[in-house]
Amino acid sequence: MLLPRYSLRTTLLLVSAFAVFSLVLAQAAQSEPWAVVVVVAVVSLGVIMLFHALVYLLCYGVTRLITAQQALARTSQGGLQAAPDQQSAIPTSGEETSA
Repeated sequence: MLLPRYSLRTTLLLVSAFAVFSLVLAQAAQSEPWAVVVVVAVVSLGVIMLFHALVYLLCYGVTRLITAQQALARTSQGGLQAAPDQQSAIPTSGEETSA
């Protein structure tokens, strides 16, 4: 969920913040230097956050392609263990390693 818990107070704060930003945007359209700086700063923060999200998704996708996924199976007690059809890379105490 985008907003799991929000209240009327949160909604009013957001509407007020967007109203103030709209006022600043209108002043920037009239070539007020301070308003142009504020609008550029806010838009730059949005672009930076979008860029970070895209880089995260790119890294996540590459990692999903490169790393091998180990299947997990539920135990009868409700825990998780490696799937029985996969061989473990760590030898157990009864297995011998060949040189």
